[in-house]
Amino acid sequence: MKTDLKLVAKYLGFGNKQPDERTRNDMEVIAAQFEQAVTGKWTYGHYLLDHSIEGLIKLEGTAVVLEGKSITRTLKRCKEVYIMVCTLGAQGDLLIERNKMMSPTMGMIADACASAFVETIADSCQQEIESQLPAGAALTFRYAPGYGDLPLATNKTLLGELQSDKRIGVHLTDSMLMTPRKSIVAILGVLEEGISKGKNHRCGNTSCSECDLNDSCTARS
Repeated sequence: MKTDLKLVAKYLGFGNKQPDERTRNDMEVIAAQFEQAVTGKWTYGHYLLDHSIEGLIKLEGTAVVLEGKSITRTLKRCKEVYIMVCTLGAQGDLLIERNKMMSPTMGMIADACASAFVETIADSCQQEIESQLPAGAALTFRYAPGYGDLPLATNKTLLGELQSDKRIGVHLTDSMLMTPRKSIVAILGVLEEGISKGKNHRCGNTSCSECDLNDSCTARS
């Protein structure tokens, strides 16, 4: 699996600009470290959705409740959903710390490479899920707690439902931070054949202005 260097540059704040040659070389070297040393892990589950209560969605047979206008918009045409957790594991954190000891700049680049590489791991997990879908079905964009108005605290019930601590070693701290650090949670609705994803943003919002993350989101175009 390869790291998306354009995404690394975006995480480093370059936007659509090209990094300077030295930074580009450092990005390539550090990205290769992750690709060679980190396998990545993931786990996921498949659930039916209960839309019976306005303003929230339940995952049938679980304690998971998804609240907020944005996630409701994203899943309004879905009867089923997958939730997934992906991680680089402890090795990912170790590589960041090793590079940080070299210099603060190398540490920043390593952190950005790790963030991009865990997205690559998530892509592989999503591809595995897609291989199990019925013919013609598709998935919504990956949606995570903290996007739009879906509370970050939702991670607690999602990780608990997937038993991510036992399966892949992903824990949630009291301050709602995941460990290992480079771990992500995602929600993917199942769209039946003939249903379009629509033109909303990846997060499900129709514009960045209605999102709490509009000043810090790295996914903005």
